[in-house]
Amino acid sequence: MDNLDHDVVIVGAGPAGLSAAQMLGRAGRRTLVLDSDSPRNRFAEHMHAVVGFDGVSPAELRRRGRAEAEAYGVRFRTALVERVDETDGGLEIALADGAEPVTTRALIVATGVSDRLPDVAGLAERWGRTVLHCPYCHGWEVRGRRIGVLATSPMSLHQIELLRQWTPDVVAFTGALGEIGDDIRERLAARGIRLIPSPVVALEAPEGRDRDGAEIGAVVTADGRRTPVDAIFTGGRLDPHDGFLADLDLTRTDGPAGSFIAVDFAGATSHPLVWAAGNVVAPMANVPVSMGAGSMAGAAVNGALVALDTAAAVARRRGHAADWEARYAETDRVWSGRVNETTSTLVAELEAAGTLAPGTALDLGCGEGGDALWLAARGWSVTGVDLSPTAVSRAQAAARAAQLDATFVVAEIDSVGLGAFDLVTTSFLHSWDPEFSRIPLLRAALRHVAPGGRLLVVSHVGAPPADQAHDHPPLATPAEERAALELDPAKWTVEREEVRDRHVPSPGHHVADGILLLRRRP
Repeated sequence: MDNLDHDVVIVGAGPAGLSAAQMLGRAGRRTLVLDSDSPRNRFAEHMHAVVGFDGVSPAELRRRGRAEAEAYGVRFRTALVERVDETDGGLEIALADGAEPVTTRALIVATGVSDRLPDVAGLAERWGRTVLHCPYCHGWEVRGRRIGVLATSPMSLHQIELLRQWTPDVVAFTGALGEIGDDIRERLAARGIRLIPSPVVALEAPEGRDRDGAEIGAVVTADGRRTPVDAIFTGGRLDPHDGFLADLDLTRTDGPAGSFIAVDFAGATSHPLVWAAGNVVAPMANVPVSMGAGSMAGAAVNGALVALDTAAAVARRRGHAADWEARYAETDRVWSGRVNETTSTLVAELEAAGTLAPGTALDLGCGEGGDALWLAARGWSVTGVDLSPTAVSRAQAAARAAQLDATFVVAEIDSVGLGAFDLVTTSFLHSWDPEFSRIPLLRAALRHVAPGGRLLVVSHVGAPPADQAHDHPPLATPAEERAALELDPAKWTVEREEVRDRHVPSPGHHVADGILLLRRRP
C-alpha cells in the first residue's frame, strides 16, 4: 500500500504508545507517532513498581522511549487528532490544527485517560504529589503516615482496605457513598480504619506553610471538622481519550470504571485496521502493564500487515502467472522457438575455448523451450522451468519430436527445488508489472548452481523501445544487477559483465543485450 503515508500511525506517546513504536520500528515499519504532549502521569515526579525504572520520572521514561524509537526510524509529531475516517486501503487521520490529513494502513490508539477529580477545593493542585490514586505506585512513599481516602464510588472500598497494608492510620471519607452497610463497617472497623461520613469540602495547607504548597495538612468536611492527614488517595472519574474514533463505531464494553473500547488480548478492536493499548482501554493498568500491552499491540499490527502483504503478494503472483499464460495461450507461437542469439553465441564461445563442456543445465523462464532445446541438441541434459502451462506443453512437444534429453516443469522460478546444475541460464526474465523485481529470482537461480558451475543471465538493457517507454522504466545494466546481488567474492567469480549490440535487432524491440556470467567456486 505505497499510496498511503505510513504503515502504522500511533496516537499517544505514553508507555503503551512508545512500546508499540519500538516494536514497529524494529520491524522496519514506516511508523509515525502523533502525540498531544499532555500525558496522564505528567503530574507525578517519580514512577514506582516499574522494574529497572524505579524512581525514574515519567518525563525521563518518555524521553528515553522516544530516543530509542527514533533510532529505529520512527517519526514523532506533536498533534491532536480530530477524526479518523476510512479511506481506500487504509485510514485517514484528520488533525485538529487543520494540517494535511495523514493516511495509514493501520492505527494504534494509546491516548490514555483523563482523571476527573471530585470538585473539592485544593484537590487538583496537589494531584500527583500528596493527592494520589494508586497504592502500589505511591503507598511506599507514605508508609506509616496518616493517610486519608476520599471515596468516590463503591470501588473506593477496595482502595480503602488496600491502604491499610501501608499504614495503621487510615481514615476514609465516605460522604459520596451514602449509607455504609453494617458488614462494610465491621470489616473496616476490624482493621482499625476510621470512617467520616460528612462530605469533604476542602483540603487545607498545614500550619506554618504556604497555602499553595504540596502538603495537605487537613481535610475539611461539611460539618466543619478538620482531620489531619499527610496524604490522601482518591479515584476520580476516568474519561478515555477516544472521541476522535466515533465515526468508526467501534464496539465498546461497560464496566465499573465506565465505557471503554473493547479489545482482545493483543489490542485488536472491532475494526480490522485499529488496535488500542494502555489506559484508553484498560484504565487500571499501571506503567508496566501498559508497556506490555503496547508491545503486544505493536507485534500484532506488524503480524497483521505481514498477512496483508503476503495475501497481496500471492494475488500479484497469481496474476503475473495468469498474464503470462494468457499471452501464450492466445497465440500459436509467441516467439520463434529458436535459441536466443546472445545465449547461443556465448555458450559456443565458452565450449570452443574449452572452458565449458556439456553437462546438466537448468533454463529458468524457458518459455517455449528455444534455449533449452538448443542446449539439449549440443549434448546437455536440460531441465526447463516456466510458469505458463501452454509454453511448457509446447516445449515438451518439441523435445519429444526431436528426441532430445530435455524435461520441462510448470513452476515459479523461485519455488522449484530441482537440485544443482553445471549451467543455469535465464534469458530476458523481464515483466511489464511495475512491482516485478528480478533480483530475488536471480538469487534463487544462484542457489541452483553447482560448485564449479555457472549462471548465465542475458537481459535487455537501457531504455525501452519508444512505443513502450510509458510502461517500463530504464532497465538495469549487468553491473547494476551484479551489485544488487551482493555476491560473496569467496564463493563467486564474475567471468563476463558486458553489453552486446544485437546483430539483427527486431523492429520495436531492445537493440542491446546484457550479459552477466558468474561462476561458483568449486
